[in-house]
Amino acid sequence: MQKMGMQILWSVLYGILGGLIFLLGLNFLKSIPEKFQDIYKIGLPIPFLIMYFLSQRYLPNQKNVFWAFFLVSMGWMLDFYLTGRFKDLFSLNAKELSGFAYTMVISTLLVSLPVISGWLISNQELSTIYLQWSEGNWGIIVGLIGFLLLGGFGVLQALGQGLETKVIGAAIPMMLVFSLANGFREELVYRAIFLKSFQENIGVIAAVFVTTLVFTLAHIDVSYTPANLIIFTIALVMIGVIGSLIMIKTGSLIGAVLFHAGADVALIIDLLSSHQLILK
Repeated sequence: MQKMGMQILWSVLYGILGGLIFLLGLNFLKSIPEKFQDIYKIGLPIPFLIMYFLSQRYLPNQKNVFWAFFLVSMGWMLDFYLTGRFKDLFSLNAKELSGFAYTMVISTLLVSLPVISGWLISNQELSTIYLQWSEGNWGIIVGLIGFLLLGGFGVLQALGQGLETKVIGAAIPMMLVFSLANGFREELVYRAIFLKSFQENIGVIAAVFVTTLVFTLAHIDVSYTPANLIIFTIALVMIGVIGSLIMIKTGSLIGAVLFHAGADVALIIDLLSSHQLILK
């Protein structure tokens, strides 16, 4: 009973810490007075780093968790301050599909590189954050099936809304660039870097639940039409649960990235059909 109580306590704490990074630090940053936003973004990694050093002595089982939170908060901080500058440097227009896609590539690099390099600096194997080839092909197959189903659903919906086939065909290269980059970035920082260290402390089911909950809440406001909110939420939960299970069972994030990318293809097609993005 005491062990279960501690698992619940740590699960709640992980959810709160994830909320500080992914919800308050990203989606709801504007809710913080503007003069304090820079302080929040720059200062957020500091308590995680302090907790990491303290945990080495007092809570050794939690040190990888706090290190992961530190690295992810550093990655998002770099993304917050530098992605826009690189976008301007390369004259990328985020209202054009190509500019939107290449901006995502920049963001992915800025978020992912600190996470990967920091994990190596701490003498951790990349396999512990699922950066390795899949153990068995079934995970990749499931990812590809999900990619085709989710992407295909988006195509059918767009065709029903009048988007021309030739537009969809011309958009495929940049859709793939965007979806694979974003799929890798989000599967890495929302799930891969946390799953194993969470499992060690709160168990598999709770680890999947917490990472999926944070991922879902952080994406709710991405829904562009309120009528689709329920379907969108279901899709987010499905991506979180299936992505987590693929990683845990195969030891790799490849299948999860492919599955996730299918949803992003559907998103891009929706943006094109609603003219929020232009093909260029």
